[in-house]
Amino acid sequence: MTKILAIDDKMDNLVTLSALLKNLMPGGVVITAQSGMEGIAKAKAELPDVILLDIKMPEMDGFETCHRLMSDKRTKHIPVIMIAAIETDQQSRIKGLDIGANAFLSKPIDEYELASQVSVALRIKKAEDALREQRNSLEKTVEERTATLHQMNTFLDSIVENIPNMIFLKDAGELRFIRFNRAGEDLLGYSRDDLLGKNDYDFFPKDQADFFTEKDRDVLRGKEVVDIPEELLQTRNRGERILHTKKVPILDANGEPEYLLGISEDITDRKRAEEKLQRTFDSLRKAVSTTIQVMVSTVETRDPYTAGHQTRSTDLARAIAMEMGLPQEKIDAIFMAGSIHDIGKLSIPAEILSKPTELSEIEYLLIKEHSIRGYEILKDVESPWPLAEIVLQHHERMDGSGYPRGLKGDEIIMEARILAVADVVESMASHRPYRAALGLNAALEEIERNRGILYDEGVVDACLLIFREKGYRVAEA
Repeated sequence: MTKILAIDDKMDNLVTLSALLKNLMPGGVVITAQSGMEGIAKAKAELPDVILLDIKMPEMDGFETCHRLMSDKRTKHIPVIMIAAIETDQQSRIKGLDIGANAFLSKPIDEYELASQVSVALRIKKAEDALREQRNSLEKTVEERTATLHQMNTFLDSIVENIPNMIFLKDAGELRFIRFNRAGEDLLGYSRDDLLGKNDYDFFPKDQADFFTEKDRDVLRGKEVVDIPEELLQTRNRGERILHTKKVPILDANGEPEYLLGISEDITDRKRAEEKLQRTFDSLRKAVSTTIQVMVSTVETRDPYTAGHQTRSTDLARAIAMEMGLPQEKIDAIFMAGSIHDIGKLSIPAEILSKPTELSEIEYLLIKEHSIRGYEILKDVESPWPLAEIVLQHHERMDGSGYPRGLKGDEIIMEARILAVADVVESMASHRPYRAALGLNAALEEIERNRGILYDEGVVDACLLIFREKGYRVAEA
């Protein structure tokens, strides 16, 4: 609903204006006031869409009234059409426009001119209101986003300050520090005031500073991330420390490096712990190796044949494992376990082991117990490898037909699968007390025929490859 405020000290003028306006805008509201003060009060209370203001009034003329309306934030956006008793002169128009009037009408008022001026003023008001609303909305959005950004920056600053790793920022030009977190201060032994604006040459020995600067330049030349697993750093209050540092470039709007961000973790204590653990591991490995050598010597003393078989099977198993590309830890496990994989035969009477004729069913059942006996001997031996399990499983078969537990497929560990193939090949290719050697070809045909049935496919393939293409030979018995 359109509201128009008419201000004139003469009642008859107001009556005329009201009649004209109601005829021009049916359904609209006309508000009247007979003085400048009354008009200002009603303008603030009603907030009309247009104000018609007589220039010549006692006490407060139209110019002063317009000035006060334009000076108040509540009414300054309302269009004002000033009405003069006679054709207004140029200076009056300039004065009115200077204080905020939008248009002028002269008495007697022409109905069509009034309609035109009011229509223009209403369009101006509508456009200005829309622009103002849009601006206010934008300002509110900017304020909200600024507040959110400030909150996020505060949050990120808190994270950076409280993260336990050293975080620093350098400019891409002279590589001077422009940001350091608390962990950086603690690590280096300098305050931020000491660090900011300086570069590496201000704090570290030249060789270290040269190293750091070279890595910084690598990042800025295009290596997006430079990962330095270990670097020595001479600190002010904590001595020499070992750091793991990652450096990345921060690019500007044109994609050019503007800053360099670095994150350094102090890994000194962890490295020392790892070194201590490695020394312990090496010591344990040496102790286990010594224990195994004692066991091997024991087997050799009691049964030279079994000892020779273990040695040859172990060499073959290790060659297969290397051909398969197994990690060194698994190769070491195969070597250690293979060296004593028949240690359980110590519990079997020597006359059965060296019997020159075919074994009876009972004797064979006693022989099959050696895997379990070997497991029981080794299960409590402290070792970095699963020696007891390898020994226990080396007679298991992929289809579950092996012994002692009838394991299948992936239930059998890889070390045992490899040792199983090596054990079969060596046994068939070598002389046994109760029979002559069957020969290498027969042994290879056996594992090839049962590839994927009794024996692991990958292990068989590797074994056949090293014999047929790489010239591997089983040592003489």
